[in-house]
Amino acid sequence: MSPPPPIIVLLAISATVFLVSTNHAGATASRFLSRHGAKNKKCWVDAEVCNTPGSSGPTCCGGQCVDTSGDVLNCGHCGKICKFTHTCCAGKCVDTTYDKRNCGSCGHRCPAWILCFYGMCQYA
Repeated sequence: MSPPPPIIVLLAISATVFLVSTNHAGATASRFLSRHGAKNKKCWVDAEVCNTPGSSGPTCCGGQCVDTSGDVLNCGHCGKICKFTHTCCAGKCVDTTYDKRNCGSCGHRCPAWILCFYGMCQYA
């Protein structure tokens, strides 16, 4: 099997970077406001600050509110860091370029008997 054309590799890398950078879907505030909002309260002082609107997530990790289901620095629980090429999907570090349950993006499943290559189902 010959290596994929450079454009395919570039598209797969671009998709991974895009998915990681947009992993905070549904947020209405910027990352800065989400982290420093709620009157600048830190969650180690008051853990309930993580449950307020505009919070970055419901879990307090290192004094910051995070969403452990999609945070590559706190994937599944505080302090669990995903490898550089992995994405945090539903609290698990996965390689979306080869994971048939998260092919190309979190939750994108390949059909039965179809493998995931370079973030695409049935790559040929």
